[in-house]
Amino acid sequence: MIENSKILLEKMSVGCKYSYRELQKICDFTEPQLCFAILYLIRAGKILQYRESDVVYELL
Repeated sequence: MIENSKILLEKMSVGCKYSYRELQKICDFTEPQLCFAILYLIRAGKILQYRESDVVYELL
């Protein structure tokens, strides 16, 4: 989970905001892997999750 979180954080540093589907595409994680990585980063205060027209994940 920690390793996947590091990969996700690295991939997210390229852009600004991402939808869940975009994160799945750029990381090529299984759904559980991506969910746990997102949860870990939210709890660590590294990313923010909020809703626009869709749920958005953004680096802090």
